[in-house]
Amino acid sequence: MFIYVAKILQKSKKISKVLVSTESKKYIELCKKYNVEYVKRPKKLSRDQTEKHLVIVDTVKKIIKSGFKFKNVISVQPNSPQLKLKDLHKALIFFEKKLYPKAIIKELICVNSKNIQNPSFRILTKRAVFQKSLSTKIGIYKANYVDIHTKKDFLNVKKILEKKNR
Repeated sequence: MFIYVAKILQKSKKISKVLVSTESKKYIELCKKYNVEYVKRPKKLSRDQTEKHLVIVDTVKKIIKSGFKFKNVISVQPNSPQLKLKDLHKALIFFEKKLYPKAIIKELICVNSKNIQNPSFRILTKRAVFQKSLSTKIGIYKANYVDIHTKKDFLNVKKILEKKNR
């Protein structure tokens, strides 16, 4: 599923780098096979209870160390294969042009129609990744994506995607 999502992101002209963070040798091999860049995640950040934010901080530090220049970070969940570039692009335009345009620390989260966060994507300024306090400049983008955690979720999304691709 993560390769499927990475390939969607690679099609965007608005995203300059797509990275997968993983400690898995199997996933690294899949990244190589499908030409998806990856960063090796430390074992301490590979536990089920690891907060996603810690993984984002680790990955962003590695990107900065590599010398790559960027302003914003988009964190995308691999278990949200319904992601549409159209939604992500609209969210990016809102983030850059309307959501506190001059703020150096801000973030946007994706929510469903019930205003409950779905972790399909989150957009943050580079500075927001490293903040030590709660965000005060937050926006939302509504998209009804299913977050896959069970086989039932998977089959439901598979049916939705198959219907869409007909």
